[in-house]
Amino acid sequence: MRIKNSEGFTLVELLIVVAIIAILGAIAIPQFSAYRFRAFNGAANSDTRNLATSEEALFTDTQAYGEAASAVIPVTTGAAGAGPVLISGPKEPATPFVAGAYIFNERGTFGFAISNGVTIGVTGTSPGAPEVNNTAYIIVAKHIAGNSCYGRDSDSTSSYRATHAVGTALVAGDVPASVAGQDDLLGKTIGNCISFTAQ
Repeated sequence: MRIKNSEGFTLVELLIVVAIIAILGAIAIPQFSAYRFRAFNGAANSDTRNLATSEEALFTDTQAYGEAASAVIPVTTGAAGAGPVLISGPKEPATPFVAGAYIFNERGTFGFAISNGVTIGVTGTSPGAPEVNNTAYIIVAKHIAGNSCYGRDSDSTSSYRATHAVGTALVAGDVPASVAGQDDLLGKTIGNCISFTAQ
């Protein structure tokens, strides 16, 4: 009678495979985390740029920038104020029949989109009577799971980035008041957005 030799992996071979898997995991997990932050931050940055483009389009049509709102676009719009307005996504561009995000002044409106998880803050500046629409704006956006906030100032062609805590949303204190004719973001720490730098 013949006895078959059973073949299998030795303990050393199993330990080597486990060690290789551990090394690959140690390399892959931080890289995966960095890719996630990049994706979240990219959404906030993209939304900031898109809203700045919408502001410029509204200015071209009406000779004034707009304030942000989230609702159905009304038949008539009032004058824009100067306080920070925060809107969280996801939001589609608003129309007269569909609720969404839009910017407005007393001469017109323009819809814009906000990505899922992103909060955008907008402030404007009004020069006073008789003209009550914005002559400048500040936009700041952050994804709730991102580690950066992004900003745009109508007085600059730059896009700005600052560090911000992961897992915290943008708040009104993160969006500065807009002052026409000066860069309100470069080199500044505003609320939880630490040290805005040009990208």
